[in-house]
Amino acid sequence: MEEEIDWSVENVPRSRRFGDLYFSKLDGLDETKYVFLTGNKLPESWKCKDRFIIAETGFGTGLNFFATWKLWRETSRRNSNLTYYSIEKFPLTISQIMKSINRWSELEPLLEEFKKVYGPTEVNSQTILFDKGRVTLKILFGDVRDQLSQATFSSDAWFLDGFAPSHNPEMWSDGVFREVARLSQKGTRLATFTAASAVRRGLVDVGFDMVKMPGFGRKREMLTGIFL
Repeated sequence: MEEEIDWSVENVPRSRRFGDLYFSKLDGLDETKYVFLTGNKLPESWKCKDRFIIAETGFGTGLNFFATWKLWRETSRRNSNLTYYSIEKFPLTISQIMKSINRWSELEPLLEEFKKVYGPTEVNSQTILFDKGRVTLKILFGDVRDQLSQATFSSDAWFLDGFAPSHNPEMWSDGVFREVARLSQKGTRLATFTAASAVRRGLVDVGFDMVKMPGFGRKREMLTGIFL
């Protein structure tokens, strides 16, 4: 069944299921660059690595992936590889993703490649290779805690991007945070748009050193962290 999206708020996609926007009304791409790329010290963090792994909670419109992929193309070392894991319980259709992303012309070439191969299936994941295999996108379809509990990767950076904790508390549970910690290593970075006290405490409890930073746009604060 197609996920129900409301486009009435300045043509920004809003989930009817969760009553929350997929990205900022100000500029979703600028928000992604500020919160998740700068928040995780990218591209600096991957410049000396031959392989870099990012894990994300909430694929949504794919905006974070497209922004990351573009930055990787522009800044990564030759012959290095990016693997991007993303979990999504309620995937959007390709038409919904295109309507969300095609407002940013700089992402159009990536979107054109993506639309040829994307498509949620009956299986619980989809693996897509881009840039002659240098970029791997692995979308895990299903409940975030269930998917994380089955995962075996070791992430270099986390994008925690489910809908706001007040709208989608399951994405921000202590159980999810424990799995995030299990799939991290010393020095793994993390960023999220929320500065909710429960989120900060939960991540500190599982081993992250968390810091409040100025938020994007009208948002007062956000969180970044590093696994100790």
